[in-house]
Amino acid sequence: MFNKMMKGMKISAITLILFMSVVTLSSAQTDKDVIDSYNKGVQLLNSDTKAAIAAFEKCISLADEVEELGDKAAESKKMAQDQIPKLYYKLAVESYKKRDFQGAIDNFKKTSETGKKYGNTALAQKSERLIPRVYYAWGKQEYAKRNYENALKIFDKGLSISPNLASAWLGKALVYDKLKQEAKMKEAADKAIQIAGNIHDQKTLSAAKKFMRTYTYNHAVLSIQANKTDEALKYLNSSIDYGNNSPDVYYEIAKIYTQKGRYSEALSDINKAISLDHGNEITKARYYYTLGKIYEKTGKKAEACSAFKKALHPPYEESAKYELEHVLKCGK
Repeated sequence: MFNKMMKGMKISAITLILFMSVVTLSSAQTDKDVIDSYNKGVQLLNSDTKAAIAAFEKCISLADEVEELGDKAAESKKMAQDQIPKLYYKLAVESYKKRDFQGAIDNFKKTSETGKKYGNTALAQKSERLIPRVYYAWGKQEYAKRNYENALKIFDKGLSISPNLASAWLGKALVYDKLKQEAKMKEAADKAIQIAGNIHDQKTLSAAKKFMRTYTYNHAVLSIQANKTDEALKYLNSSIDYGNNSPDVYYEIAKIYTQKGRYSEALSDINKAISLDHGNEITKARYYYTLGKIYEKTGKKAEACSAFKKALHPPYEESAKYELEHVLKCGK
């Protein structure tokens, strides 16, 4: 009985020794695998970014299975962790350059996720800031393709992340213009102007104001052509509010006020137009003809005669001459 027990104990001891040897060999082999996987990733850096990421991720995974890493294996794990966020960022930039916007967004998200996980918070934050801008570029592309409804959805995705992205609000304004939704267009443009002013985004601020003053002036002209003078005045004054300081806008207002018998206001606006136009007397003939009509309507003959004399240039020459000789009979 004793002999049998001793024999069993010998077998168990041998088994234990063999098991410990296997564990030791396994750990040594795993350490080597960690290093080899890292080296494989390095070899793939310039040829296959995705495969390099997979190799570095495997390096980290293998390292996590070892209870006590050797110094070289631990260093390999740390360097693999450093590489992964940078490589996802590289993939994101490459996708963006190819206009693969969804791919860029996905990889910027992975950059952020792995950057936070492995201690590269600066790159994580940079990626998060870039995602709304990718949505903006994507929305612009859809706008150019006339996919207006899709462009709106994409702009809104970017704005859900960064509500103060003024350029995306301007993008929405341009889309609403194409969709003939003026109220929403104005609301989006005004939002772009407000935000751009607050964050000192001069480029977007200038673009949004230019868009709106052009839009309102063009619609004023259409309203004038349709003989909708009240609507035209609304658009003209709105154009001024958006920074339109051209002589044309004041000239059109002066003509409408003259037509409506609001001569005092007409006189103020025509004089504003004259002061803003730095051209020669020929280009100013239209203003002086309107000025002559204002003075004529208000009974100021001398002033009217003086104005019509300055309007004696094509295409107002014949009309001004008629006013001077047959209506006012200037000089008589």
